Amino acid sequence: MFKNTIPNEDESPKVRRVSSSRRLGLKRLVIIILVISAIGGVVTGVTYFRKYQTLKANPTIEAQKETEALVATVGKLMELPTDETPTVATIADKEKLKDQPFFAKAENGDKILAFTKARLAILYRPSAHKIMNVAPIFIDQKAGVQPTEPTTQIPSGLKISYSNGTETIGLSSQAEKAVKTAYPNYQTVILNNASKKDYTETLVIDLTGTHAKEAGEIASLLKGRVSPLPEGESKPDADILIISGK
Repeated sequence: MFKNTIPNEDESPKVRRVSSSRRLGLKRLVIIILVISAIGGVVTGVTYFRKYQTLKANPTIEAQKETEALVATVGKLMELPTDETPTVATIADKEKLKDQPFFAKAENGDKILAFTKARLAILYRPSAHKIMNVAPIFIDQKAGVQPTEPTTQIPSGLKISYSNGTETIGLSSQAEKAVKTAYPNYQTVILNNASKKDYTETLVIDLTGTHAKEAGEIASLLKGRVSPLPEGESKPDADILIISGK
């Protein structure tokens, strides 16, 4: 009656061998996991070490990458000079710049891209992915910096005409305010209503055909586009016509 409860001598070594094999397999598995973890740590360490060595060899590499990324981002919003790399600065204290018209809308964290050769300054807000202002750079010859072109070629008093192309009251006045803030020396010829009231975007028209650059800068400032004079609109006595749209 007790036969089945007595261990079989032939089975005991086999049971012991299976148990040993299982322990050995588990031990090997633990070793493999530890080795993989160790290899992962070494690879990570090498990656960071190489990055550190690269930065040590060229401390400006990160700044260059940031500038390239910034130029690529802003370049999707407006056409940028392609023959130079801009000087980039970040606004840390907007209060110190509040008296300068160019920085009227500036906020801490905004980026300034200065293309000295093209004489172009751009105020860009990364948080909103917007160009807040665009203006020409005036080079002070007293500081010993010589311009690449005569400064007289920079228009000092363009005549701007503003038209409201919607039913919304005050759009032309808002456009004038934005332009006067960015370009205080531009002259307002007239503020009136366009012939049509269904413009869906702001149009900037170079009436004389000689101010394409300035028209482009204004279009970027107002988030509009450069356009020929729309059919049905009268041509005012001005250099540039701005038709405000929705």
